This record gives sequence, C-alpha cells and structure tokens, in this order.
Amino acid sequence: MTKISAQGAEAAKGNLNGGGYIMKPARPQPEGPGNGKTTMKDDSQAELTRYFADLILQHTTDAILMTDPQDRVVWLNPGFEKMYGYRLEDFRDMLPEELLNFAESDEEVTRQVILALGERRPLQVEIQNMRKSGEPLWVEKKLMPLFDGEGRHIYNMSVSRDITERKALEKSAQEMIESEAHRQHERRLLSQISEWLYSAKSLDELLMVVKKSMQTLLPEAEGQLYIYSNSRDTLELAAQWGDGEPHAHIGAEDCWALRRGRAYSYGVKAIEFTCGHVQGEGSPYFCLPIIAHGETIGLLHLCFSAFDRAIMPRGFIETFVQQRWEVGLLCAEQISLAVANVQLRHELQDQSVRDPLTNLWNRRWFLDASHKELNRARTKGLPVSLISLDVDHFKKFNDHHGHDAGDIVLREFGSLLAATFKDDFAPCRIGGEEFVVLCSGVPHDQAMARANAFLDEVTRIEVHYGGARLPRISASAGVASFPEDGEQVLRLMKVADEALYAAKDQGRARVVSSRAKPPKRVA
Repeated sequence: MTKISAQGAEAAKGNLNGGGYIMKPARPQPEGPGNGKTTMKDDSQAELTRYFADLILQHTTDAILMTDPQDRVVWLNPGFEKMYGYRLEDFRDMLPEELLNFAESDEEVTRQVILALGERRPLQVEIQNMRKSGEPLWVEKKLMPLFDGEGRHIYNMSVSRDITERKALEKSAQEMIESEAHRQHERRLLSQISEWLYSAKSLDELLMVVKKSMQTLLPEAEGQLYIYSNSRDTLELAAQWGDGEPHAHIGAEDCWALRRGRAYSYGVKAIEFTCGHVQGEGSPYFCLPIIAHGETIGLLHLCFSAFDRAIMPRGFIETFVQQRWEVGLLCAEQISLAVANVQLRHELQDQSVRDPLTNLWNRRWFLDASHKELNRARTKGLPVSLISLDVDHFKKFNDHHGHDAGDIVLREFGSLLAATFKDDFAPCRIGGEEFVVLCSGVPHDQAMARANAFLDEVTRIEVHYGGARLPRISASAGVASFPEDGEQVLRLMKVADEALYAAKDQGRARVVSSRAKPPKRVA
C-alpha cells in the first residue's frame, strides 16, 4: 500500500505558513525509487485530490457560497469572508440575497437568480452587491446546482468574482464614448448653425438664426445678444432666449468681459466678481465679446441659472462649466464671423445702391424700389406719387464757383431731402443735380403740399465755401401720380419731368403738377 511521505507533508505545511494560512492535510508525496516504489495507489490519489481542492478553496480570491435546496447557507470559503466581510454565523436565519443585495441591486437580475435556483439550472449574471461594511461592489456570479450520485439535488454552489475595477473601466470607457458622441453631435450642430448664420442676408435674419441656434445647442442656458448703439456708450438688447429677464440696455463698464477685452467666465474661480448687468451671484455665466473686423461690436451673455452653486457640488459645476465654456467660445466666434459677414454684405450692398456724394438712394435702387412699390399699389389699390426735383441754375453755379462748391451745394441739398422726406418718402439722386422722391401710398395733393414745403426750406440753405457764403439756391419740382399719370415707372418719370420743365419755364423755384394746363412736354 502506498504511504504518504511525512517529509512531504511537513514541507507543504511549512510553505503554506509563509502565505498566511496553515493547511491541513499536507501534500502527500509518493515514495521514490530509492524506497523501491514507483506508483501511487487510488487512496493516495484521492488524498492528493483532497489536498489540492482544500488548497484551492483556501487560497482562491473568488467567493464561494454553498446553500442547501432551501437556499440556506451551509458553508462559505475564506475568499467569501475576505470579499464580503460576512462569516457563516451572519447568515443564520438569513437568505443570501437578504444580506448581499441592496437598493442598487438590479431587481431583474435578482429575479433571474431566484428563478434559476427554483428551477435547479446553472446561471451566470453580473450584479451589484453590498459588503458588510456597506461598500458596494460588482461581482460576476455563477450559480450551479449540485446533485448526488442518485440525481438528487443536494446543494447550490455560488462562485462570485469581484469585477468592480472592470466595471469602473467600462463605465469610464462608456462615458468617454458618450462624451465623444456628444461632441460629434455638437460639431454637427455647429456646422449646421454656421451654414445658417452665413446664409443670413440681414441683421434681423441673423438674430433669428442666433436665437434658434442657441436654444438648440445650449438648451440649459438662457442668453442674450447685445449690440453696441451708434453712440457706442451703451449696448442694446438685440435678441434673447430662455426665461431670464434681461436689461434692455447695459453699459460697457458694467461687464468685466468688455472692460478686460476678453471672454469672462463666472462661477468656478477662486477670485471672481459678478458683472453689473447680472442679477444675483448663485449661477455660473459667460460673457463673450462679439468682435467683427477687429472691433468689439456686441456681447453674448449665457447664464446657467439651473446650476445653483449653493446646492450643486462644486466639482460637477466645474466639469459642466468647462464643457460649456468651449462650446460658448465657438458660438461667439461663429456669431462674430456671421455679424462681420452681414456687415460687409450690407456695406457692399449699400455702396451699390447709395449715392456716394449725398448718401441718398441712387438710380439703381430707385428703379428697383419703384417697380416693387407699383406692384404693391396695383394689388392693394394704393396711390403712388413721384416728385422730380432739380437745383435751379446749377450749371452757372458750377461755372462761377467751381465743382467743389457745386458738390457742397448738392450735399446740402441731399441732406435737406433726407431730413424732410422720411417714412413713406424715399429721396434719391438719379444723376447730376436731378433728384426724385418716391412717395409710397401718398396721393397727388399730399405730394404737392410736401414738395412746396420742401422748396421753401431750400431757400433757407446757407452754403459756405472758401471762407465765404455762397449765393442762396432754389429748386424746381414736378409731381406725377399713379395711376392717373401712368402705370409704369418710366412713364411716371417722364410725366414728372415734363411737369418739372414746366416749372422751369414758368420762372423756376416752384412746383408744377402733372395735371396743370398746359405743361410743356419734353422730347
């Protein structure tokens, strides 16, 4: 019969003492050739198997739990005690799920475990358990029903492996994936917003796009866009979104971003001060200057009032603000470029339809506007009148005093036109000393009265050139109206010019109606 070597058992015991556990029985050793034996018999093999099984049960880091068919705990290994902190006596009159599960444990997974136990079938799940200390942990749990030689269900074995670190890595990876997906979504939105912003033809269109875009890209923020007034001493509210109640006007000195000349973030820094245009100190906000052609023209203000610093954790707010800060800067940059684009487009368009000397509308604008106005008048049955004007004896004035003096006269005449004819009246310079006023919705008699009043004002113009006062000027005018004098722009201009020439023939400095008898017709 094979015997177990006493020396081998003692050596195994000594080795295990160094690892922190005293293992019994010690590992059996087969007798060597020197003893005349070369094989191990069945009893020796069984003892060896028991030895390694005991060794594994003592040293495995997995938590092993044995329960009877009624789910009562009957045995657990040291790894279970080390992982969970529970001893066998802790399970007296307690089921495993009653001690190990807690509020965060997945109820569906728990239901699957109980169902598998009842049906006596294997199961592998991942579930969150609670240590005796109250610390949560994630485990991979394998359930196996055990049967005796006759097929009777005698025990259930549960093997749990700590996967808390793996779950943390998975969560971190998932957060990175979600964060990247969110950034990709923001980039796509920014690309769409940029396209719409650059498509805006006017400031009104641009403001409409800004409002809609900011509500979509930063739904958690309420905001305002301010634009400098012409005097540049205040900023006027141009657009707003969200639930805030902003100021209609703010001063440049009220904002730290405008005073410091760079974007300002409030809410997470050790040293910071609220802007004068912001009410309260509880919520983080951004003030982002809008810069076009190197000049600050406005301010984008974004406030996150839902994130109260007195309630929410500082770390969470800092992370959130940093993420939104980058998006806010990109929005401010895109809005700045769009505003510059609209301004440039407006300047170019203005140059194409404005007379450079008088800043009145030019012939191109007049013809286009007249066609549109006549179409509208036909549809709605409204009157339209034209006042054709000419500076009297302008050629002699040029010859006697020079072209520079003549330009001054035209500029003063144009300024008086712009100041006199507003709202439904559009004064234009169509060439040389010839001017015309498009009177939308104005009947013939009212246009005559306005023309007479203007000619009276012309005689009061004082023109100075070269340190001397130039002779007073006068002007003549002719008035024609739609639809009595014609239904096309060129026809109305021809009739108004005929009335103007009739005024000159009658001695100048007067207004003649197209209906006066008999007007002189021009060829």
